[in-house]
Amino acid sequence: MLYGDKLGDEAPVDSVEVIGGFVLPVLGVWSFEMQSVYGQLVTVKACIIEGCTAELLLGVDFLRGHEATMDFPKNEVRYQDDKAQVVIPFRTFDEAVRTSVATVRTVRRTRIALGTVVPMQVAVAAEDGERGIFVPTKNTGAVMLATTVAEVKGGRAWVPTINAGGSRAKLPPKQQLGTWIPLDHDMEVLDLKGELSRERLTSWLKEIGDTATPLDNEEEVRIGTEDPEGRALVMKLLRAYRQVSVSTGDCPPSTALDIEHHIDTGKEAPIMLKRRRQAQTEDAMVEGNVRKMLNAGVIEKGNGAWGFPVVLVKKKDGEVRFCVRLPRAKQDH
Repeated sequence: MLYGDKLGDEAPVDSVEVIGGFVLPVLGVWSFEMQSVYGQLVTVKACIIEGCTAELLLGVDFLRGHEATMDFPKNEVRYQDDKAQVVIPFRTFDEAVRTSVATVRTVRRTRIALGTVVPMQVAVAAEDGERGIFVPTKNTGAVMLATTVAEVKGGRAWVPTINAGGSRAKLPPKQQLGTWIPLDHDMEVLDLKGELSRERLTSWLKEIGDTATPLDNEEEVRIGTEDPEGRALVMKLLRAYRQVSVSTGDCPPSTALDIEHHIDTGKEAPIMLKRRRQAQTEDAMVEGNVRKMLNAGVIEKGNGAWGFPVVLVKKKDGEVRFCVRLPRAKQDH
């Protein structure tokens, strides 16, 4: 119903006081039937206030009446009706939090034929026009999902699915697939429309750097393709960015991008492991590597509840590799 139906129920209050001390009368109680992004019908009884008819609030009475649960890590309101579980995505606004991760679910039952790539609609709690990254985090059997940059329209986005199994596969509605990470406004997403021809790639590589001078260890470079033309293009790219692979004593050797790696831990309990026992000479090596990575911007200082031991691995050439061991994280996740 577009405008709802007025009910004969008595309003709990006659008026409400808004910001500024203005008093607005309550016109009555209306019943609205709304459809979620999953196609589920949600019935709401709401008080209509004079001058405030564009939006309505779902209060504690709605949550109590449906015995609903608010899941803030997943940004969802869930409750059980007579037929099935009802899921209502919501969105929170917090300027202090730079990255807001939301849960991504299937909109409806999807059937995928054997050996096919099928675009599938997923539900996302995001505004229209928002671009973000869909990151698959759940096992979906024979159906493979890829990390995808997509745009939201009407609370939904399109992601590709691949059936690599031996028979037809299907995904049930409202199945959790992964998470949605919004893109920053200063990040530009380029559309790929088949314009990257071999001639354009060769011309572009010549513009970004020296593609003719061989690398010092070019004969040791392993490229995962046997196509001679493809290998030549990859080699030209490595030559143009040769400074990236040259060790300058810092960690990493070189980078031209300001990148931050976000790990979504969800609502999992923090893991704190004790440090390993090691010699004093190894302690000095650990402190030196930590200072080196801090100066290079690879890591930053933190005081959280997560902690893992450091492991020093000696390579065949005598160099010591500085590693962080995550045994519990692999086991639990």
